Amino acid sequence: MKVMVLGAQGVFFNAFFVAYLVSPKTCHRFVGYLEEEAVLTYTRELADLDAGRLPLWEKTVAPPIAVDYWKMPEGHRTMRDLLLYIRADEAKHREVNHTLGNLNQKEDQNPFVSEYKDDVKPHPGKGIGHLKPTGWEREEVI
Repeated sequence: MKVMVLGAQGVFFNAFFVAYLVSPKTCHRFVGYLEEEAVLTYTRELADLDAGRLPLWEKTVAPPIAVDYWKMPEGHRTMRDLLLYIRADEAKHREVNHTLGNLNQKEDQNPFVSEYKDDVKPHPGKGIGHLKPTGWEREEVI
């Protein structure tokens, strides 16, 4: 099974590499949709947790590696808190990939590393303050 998994990963990696060379826009859109499914999955997990369908997770604390990675504050280290952190992370990945899928790959700069002079209107950034599930449109970031 390990060999089959490694083989499948090798095939996918190489196929995705070639696909990215041919159409980065399509690859970003594909990953954006994968991330959207991850957001929906974590949302369902949170609903199941809140409904009492995951009793073992109700009292479980997040593992130390997760606490360190997300810098989870004391008192907010339950599995529910961890799922919220992970869902937010996936939501940001979704936004980034959909945004990159919306841009002209040959002409536009990455809006997530750009500096903006206009602080009045929201703009892409590294945080989750202004998440856009379908990504930022080209007109919004040029």
